[in-house]
Amino acid sequence: MSGGQLWLDPGRARRGGADLTSAGEAVTARRQQVGGAIAAASAARPWGRDDIGAAFEKQYRGFEEILLRVWAGVGRAVEGLGEDVVRSVDNSTQTDARSAGRFDRISDQRPAGR
Repeated sequence: MSGGQLWLDPGRARRGGADLTSAGEAVTARRQQVGGAIAAASAARPWGRDDIGAAFEKQYRGFEEILLRVWAGVGRAVEGLGEDVVRSVDNSTQTDARSAGRFDRISDQRPAGR
């Protein structure tokens, strides 16, 4: 922002939005890969099935579920944010173009000599 005006570089902003989308996709892919391996490994209950293992399982499972759910949610949120940025840039540039067209039509209707 400079002098009360906001300057938007549409190409740069779209690329930033696309980069956010890609980052969200990468987070989601890592969640599926690494998170899936974590879930698969813990399903075997490597901590054992005795009383101590059962107590660990009871505490661990809830944290694992939260972590994996949040991890997936972060990927979706970042991906969605990137899509929102691109949509916002498109909407802003379209609005700006329509407004400029309206101002041009108004100035074309001035009486000659003014």
